Amino acid sequence: MDNAAGRTAAQLSGRDRQLLALLRQNARRTISDMAAVLGVSRTSVKERMDRLVSSGIIRQFTVRLAEAPAERAAGVRAFFHLQLNRPVCPIVYGFVEGWPELVGCWSVSGEIDMILLVDCARPEEIERLRDRLARHPEVRRLTTSLALRQWRWQDDAPTAAGALPA
Repeated sequence: MDNAAGRTAAQLSGRDRQLLALLRQNARRTISDMAAVLGVSRTSVKERMDRLVSSGIIRQFTVRLAEAPAERAAGVRAFFHLQLNRPVCPIVYGFVEGWPELVGCWSVSGEIDMILLVDCARPEEIERLRDRLARHPEVRRLTTSLALRQWRWQDDAPTAAGALPA
């Protein structure tokens, strides 16, 4: 069994990647089930998982709660595309991180410096957030795009560069 201690996500063995893919599908999967799928012993899976946790590759096991269908349908999602006066994404993120409507926030390369995704009950709330964000002293330009239709969403996708694909 490969030693995962001290490895980055990009340096994991194939078996570690398979195990992580199984956990991404269902973090409640039993060790016996994963051992059967991987064709290894339960002890091997348990030791590998322990190493992935102790090395920091696995940071947490989490639960995603289902939303009621009515709640999901009621939301209006919008992307805010920000061009900043200078490279201060952490400052702007500090300004928005407590917004309950904030779904995601990314620093990006190119003409746009940051993208925020918000989910509001009504378009008026999006407008309120947009106005508030536009007044931030570091925001040079702000454009808004309403999400018309969602084709795919993977909210448990890796967040770090070089992280593993699902």
